[in-house]
Amino acid sequence: MARPIVLLTDYGGDDFYAGVTRAVLAASSPSSLVVDLSHDISAHDIARASFVLARSLPYLPDNAVVVVVVDPGVGTARRGVVIDCNGRTLVGPDNGFASDLLAAGMPAEFYRLDEAAAQRETGRPVCGTTFHGRDLFAPVAAAIACGAKVPRFGTPTKSIVMLRDVPSVSVDGGRVRGRGRHIDRFGNVLSDISRGVLEKVFGDVACLRVRVDEIDAGLLVRSYSDGVRGRVAALINGWDLLEAAVNQGSAAQVLRAERPELVRFDVSAA
Repeated sequence: MARPIVLLTDYGGDDFYAGVTRAVLAASSPSSLVVDLSHDISAHDIARASFVLARSLPYLPDNAVVVVVVDPGVGTARRGVVIDCNGRTLVGPDNGFASDLLAAGMPAEFYRLDEAAAQRETGRPVCGTTFHGRDLFAPVAAAIACGAKVPRFGTPTKSIVMLRDVPSVSVDGGRVRGRGRHIDRFGNVLSDISRGVLEKVFGDVACLRVRVDEIDAGLLVRSYSDGVRGRVAALINGWDLLEAAVNQGSAAQVLRAERPELVRFDVSAA
């Protein structure tokens, strides 16, 4: 049985790019379970992909091959990369998509993809310069899922691209600061400030006061319904991260936040 393959892209659900990529996987590794983690990462938003990947990886199959394609640099001199980490394998452009994972200390081995070697091993040509997800990353992932060894596709390297300011958390003078990293469909603004960081700095997270931009969100609440309707509240969510929310409303709307990184979080002792 071939390994499962997981897709994380910014292709969107209204176009045919995700479907064509899935078709390549079906042709190249027909026994692989293919999981669509998301195709709705904001266009070109590598930092958002990095955040979603880090949150999701612990829940993926232990032997998953993950294809991450958020690739504004497609067709340029940027290289492809394969990352082996604790039994899972990540395939995508070398543009920082694994920054959150690696910054958290995930042990990993890196390989720079060689396009000619990949075409030789997979038998798939690269057509043009705009669709490496279909022509390069998906075929390589399928071959690895079927048992091909990673060194057949490239050479080991000690370093890959890392995003700046990812994660966003800083600790200064008894305050923990960070910014939004993701806005979900409910309008909740997820930060990358973890419960672990808050407990390390403050001890008891029940006695913390949170400011979200210029709004005093007050003490942390336990659930969405504990917040006052129409007002921004803060809580530790199901990912163990600090989040801004509005009871049966949208924090992003109240904050007038079109992008998550525009939202600032400031945590202090009550």
